[in-house]
Amino acid sequence: MAKHTAKHLLLVFICIIFGQLDMVIKKDMMDLPILNHLKTCWSKKLKTNIIYVIIFLLIDNVSSTEIDYYWSGAVTINTGVVSVATDSEAEVKVQYSDTKDFSKNNLFSKLFKTNSESDYFTKVKLENLKPKTIYYYRFVVDGIIDKKQVGKFNTHGPGSFSYKIALATCATTGSNSPVFDRIREEDPLFYLMLGDFHYGNIYRDCEDNFLTYFRATLGSKKQSKLYQNTAIAYMWDDHDFGPNNSSGISPNKDGRAACRPEAYKAYKNYVPHYALAFKEEGEVISQSFNVGRVKFLLTDLRSQKRRPLFNGDCSNPKSSNCKKVKQGSNFGTEEHLRWFKNQLLDAKNNNHAVVWHSSFPYLSLPDLSWFNCDEENTIKTDTGYECDDHDNWGWYPEERTAIANFIKEHQIQLCIVSGDAHMSAIDDGSNSDYASGGGAPIPIFHAGPLDRKPSIKGGPYSHGVSGLRGQYGIMKIIDSGSKDLCVEWKVKDYKGEFVRKSNGDLLEHSFCFQLDN
Repeated sequence: MAKHTAKHLLLVFICIIFGQLDMVIKKDMMDLPILNHLKTCWSKKLKTNIIYVIIFLLIDNVSSTEIDYYWSGAVTINTGVVSVATDSEAEVKVQYSDTKDFSKNNLFSKLFKTNSESDYFTKVKLENLKPKTIYYYRFVVDGIIDKKQVGKFNTHGPGSFSYKIALATCATTGSNSPVFDRIREEDPLFYLMLGDFHYGNIYRDCEDNFLTYFRATLGSKKQSKLYQNTAIAYMWDDHDFGPNNSSGISPNKDGRAACRPEAYKAYKNYVPHYALAFKEEGEVISQSFNVGRVKFLLTDLRSQKRRPLFNGDCSNPKSSNCKKVKQGSNFGTEEHLRWFKNQLLDAKNNNHAVVWHSSFPYLSLPDLSWFNCDEENTIKTDTGYECDDHDNWGWYPEERTAIANFIKEHQIQLCIVSGDAHMSAIDDGSNSDYASGGGAPIPIFHAGPLDRKPSIKGGPYSHGVSGLRGQYGIMKIIDSGSKDLCVEWKVKDYKGEFVRKSNGDLLEHSFCFQLDN
């Protein structure tokens, strides 16, 4: 709808009531600027003029620009970020308050503009917030407060405190599954989206497709209600970054390669994310943030991924002359891996535990033989052979062992949460120690799938696996400030009921990190 059309129609109706229809026809009122309508339908009768002016002012106090989508994230103790999209160009600022009816303690953000260059999205930082407080927000569009569109989020507490988050992966594009209602009803401090936010599998028409798939997802009734009422932290995986099993550089077997620059641009424009690892450089969206005495470390293991390279007689399954000539890397560059290790050391030095989000399975057997890659997934390049499969850490054993050795050496207190696999699974660390000689057992939690067809990957998992559609994880951090910072993991289904293993026991696990006081 064109700007002011609704006002125009109402004003035409008013002119008809006041016997001024001939003026509408003669002056082609629909094409006039809004302020000219007053002159066009002006009556010589004073009483009519006064009535008309009052009605005009009431009508003009309604913005014709609408809010299409909004969600919040990057929340800290005293700040948060709201991402908002309008249906046309507009000037937008955010009104926010710790009272639901905005009756007191109102604050306003700076003024921002939406335009076609940013697909009518803008991100607004909210500042001067109080810790451990529910904040409500709404929008001022072209000077008019939109009282219908209201969002909320919780700020984090200072120092040591206990809280609950929800986490999950793998949602069909635009899914309206009841599982999103159940997550919202958990009222978590935030929702950790573990990847595959949508299933765009984008490799062409990149900019248009990313906009389309974000709009389809944010436009889902149940998903939008979740995102409008719960802050999000989100890291992409393969399907929402590029094609299935995508890496950052090489094409897949079918020749499809990820739209890396466009994926990065869309994420930055649309998602209310924390500060990125390299800011404006490198097209990497890795990020970290602290909540109490826990550092959440979200690693981008797609955009820079380098598959292992093999050379020799690799097209002959019976040949032994196919050797690995270059190790693969999920981090892709030394700089990226160094950033990750520095984040681990920062947590150690500041007496924090770490929740590391690896978007695909860490627990998997080393996959050393080229001929574990079937012909269908073989990619021949100018420099050798790659495999468009083995989308887990077992295909990158050298990098995994180096990371495990680093964790062992520095005694990092760490657990892993993962996506990609369409399952929920828990290991207490007894199967996931990949340090040389042992010494780095890491508890692992897979949570999902939200609504995709189930599949089981990796393992074995000490505490079991659940392959059901419509699952999400609940993670509780229990921290009183003592040496013990404890973690509880449980799985729920789309009915909000706890998920059980085949033997009837709950799929759950609890453990404690040992931190200095």
